[in-house]
Amino acid sequence: MRNAITLLMVLCFWLWSPVNLRAQVTFMDCSMCPEMVIVPAGRFSMGATKDENVREQSPERYIAWENPIRSVAVPQPFAVSVAEVTKEQFSFFVKEVHPAIEGCDIARGNEWDHRVDKSWRDPGFTQYTNEPVVCINWNDAKAYVRWLAAATGKPYRLLTEAEWEYVARAGTQTARFWGDDRESACRYANVPDESHQRATQNGQGTFGCNDSYVYTAPAKSFQPNAFGVYDTIGNVWEWVEDCFHESYVGAPSDTAAWQSDPACEYHVARGGSWNPRLATQLRSAARGRVTTALRNSNLGFRVAMTR
Repeated sequence: MRNAITLLMVLCFWLWSPVNLRAQVTFMDCSMCPEMVIVPAGRFSMGATKDENVREQSPERYIAWENPIRSVAVPQPFAVSVAEVTKEQFSFFVKEVHPAIEGCDIARGNEWDHRVDKSWRDPGFTQYTNEPVVCINWNDAKAYVRWLAAATGKPYRLLTEAEWEYVARAGTQTARFWGDDRESACRYANVPDESHQRATQNGQGTFGCNDSYVYTAPAKSFQPNAFGVYDTIGNVWEWVEDCFHESYVGAPSDTAAWQSDPACEYHVARGGSWNPRLATQLRSAARGRVTTALRNSNLGFRVAMTR
């Protein structure tokens, strides 16, 4: 009898553990809106361990950005787009608002080349409409969510940085939601891989697998995490709401956005991308420090909504 009770308790814990809360139901508020899923309230440890930073060979200047590890409360469920905002979804905003979004930094080996003739329409490589929009700066992303909120009457917004890591981890504490290994990355993410190295002759990539995509991949091309969210690691970097801070000292204890002033020069981007220049940052804990006005060809965003 005792063994049966123990087995039942273990089964209940497994079924309700965050890593097994794979979302089954998604929703869209309109035909042009991103597909959304609700993630549960909870708590998680935000940041990277020393072992992770050593194993991943994180540059010294990045290690402080991911520390000290802190316990973060997620006080209520919220909705997040299951994929990054696509080129097609962004085009509806452009057709209605007609924003001036021109110029983009294009990858050229390990350097960036600013091109006034490039933009989200043509980021320097061929894209299909179901691939993530790139060449978007933080203000462009904010304009999109304001438009989407007005168009739907729903409180769409960018994710906060803590929300982003909570979603990316989906109940895990490993370097990536599928584990610590890099060998299986191409099942789960569009990473700097063998196909990118062959096509660009850029050998800096550190993932010894082939995901079949040189640049961006269509949304939902890889396996999702346990929350049913795709491409949190790789594909494109994602803007979040928060200003950038050099460490987590003084950070909020919950998922509130951490701002310093209304016009902060740098915002946070998360998740890494197809570009091998910062391959060590394709991890749940890794943070990007990005000039707010920057538009480049591996930088996009996803959206959230308060429930």
